[in-house]
Amino acid sequence: MAKLYKTPMQTIRDKCLDCCVWQPKEVRLCPALGCPNWAYRMGKRPSKETLKTLDEFYSKNPELAKDK
Repeated sequence: MAKLYKTPMQTIRDKCLDCCVWQPKEVRLCPALGCPNWAYRMGKRPSKETLKTLDEFYSKNPELAKDK
């Protein structure tokens, strides 16, 4: 039986694909670090390297950080 819904990760991935005109390579190359979905854009939990990149970005751009 097919699922009647998508998981939250699948939904985030679909949103990223929609934003990048359904081009998977563009999702991978996405420069929008300020996007709340950026860390999850590949449809998986973010790696430690990805989280480190986000920490560096938000430390340089505190105005974009929410509740930090």
